Amino acid sequence: MTTPDFRILDAGSIAVLTPQNIAAIAWVENNIGEHQTWAGGVVIEHRYVLDILTGIESDGLTVAGR
Repeated sequence: MTTPDFRILDAGSIAVLTPQNIAAIAWVENNIGEHQTWAGGVVIEHRYVLDILTGIESDGLTVAGR
């Protein structure tokens, strides 16, 4: 069993996307501009979640909690 690159948590009005390895951290740095963090994760408004998850998976990374 492999560890996912990201974990996503639906926190009501926002989602928190947490990178789990160096590749995921690099993906965030290269693909998400200025952002807020919470508990080591990127805070995302729900209207952007689907596009971000699609981009992650298009680049061959995995997301748990989807």
